[in-house]
Amino acid sequence: MKTPSVTVKQAFKDCQDSQKYTLIDIRNATERQDGTPKNSIAIAADNLLHYAKDTFTKNHIYYIICQKGVSSLAAVNLLIANGMTNAINVDKGFKHWQECQLPVAQATVSAHDLRYSRHHQLHGFGKEAQDKLTNAHVLLIGAGGLGSSSALYLAAAGIGTMTIIDDDVVQLSNLQRQIIHTTDSIDSLKVDSAKQRMQAINPEITIQTVEERLDANNAESLIAHADVIIDGTDNLKTRYLVNDLCIKHQKPLVYAAVYQFEAQISVFDMRLKSSPCLRCLFPYTEGFEPANCSTEGVLGVVPGFAGILQATETIKIITQVGQTLQNKLLINNLLDNSYRTIKYKKDKSCQLH
Repeated sequence: MKTPSVTVKQAFKDCQDSQKYTLIDIRNATERQDGTPKNSIAIAADNLLHYAKDTFTKNHIYYIICQKGVSSLAAVNLLIANGMTNAINVDKGFKHWQECQLPVAQATVSAHDLRYSRHHQLHGFGKEAQDKLTNAHVLLIGAGGLGSSSALYLAAAGIGTMTIIDDDVVQLSNLQRQIIHTTDSIDSLKVDSAKQRMQAINPEITIQTVEERLDANNAESLIAHADVIIDGTDNLKTRYLVNDLCIKHQKPLVYAAVYQFEAQISVFDMRLKSSPCLRCLFPYTEGFEPANCSTEGVLGVVPGFAGILQATETIKIITQVGQTLQNKLLINNLLDNSYRTIKYKKDKSCQLH
């Protein structure tokens, strides 16, 4: 069946009668910077169906307009499929509206909406997911190689509050992989250097810094008040401490580790009773401590790659979009571009949860 459509001129004429017709502009914030059709209302395409179910009435006609008439066509078909046969596409969209010199109003586009416009227009994500990021609190343990890239991307993504804990200072040898820091940052605290870069990327977010090493004295309070914990540490003692407290407070933990050319990432979602933990995956062995970057070296991009994946998993946990690496360990070798996924389950003998 052909999708019902009208010309831009007909839509403009009809919508002078607001009691019978409504014009809905589903373009994103970037597109609306050029203006919006006069007397239209702006609704993000991803939120249109939800809006329609709450707002549309049977005795009213709703014209849907986008930039060129393609997205609006798909939107109208979706609305019709959901029983809203009073939705009609505006053919050729806003571009043709401008070409016909129909009245255009100056759009009010907030800096916030413009900043996240690509998220807003992302199907399956949209403004709803972005709002979840804005309201989230992430604890980042460590502002080194892993923390550098994850912090930058999470700041850009709009995590509303981020707490960073690290007691170290920036050294010249860090700069090969810890991209959040610069040469000018040498000898300054890593948390201060990280905060400065993150605020430069996104001044909208709140960044809290803790100039301490994570230990049993400060870890519990920090973990208890965060929504997601990112493990950017490099020793098992601290990793186990974080793991155990995440179990106690039922917090999702995003794990990563790097070695030379290899990165490994997983998620332990302690909100789930069936979730394995770090001790299930790597049981404690008295006296064992794995080799780390300071003794074995690491290709600079490896922790950056792993940190980006940690940021990705964090975003998926918060927004509930996509599937996380829960119950899976992803191992990437960047030297030969090999990828392996190892599935694992909760150890029945694990006494922690």
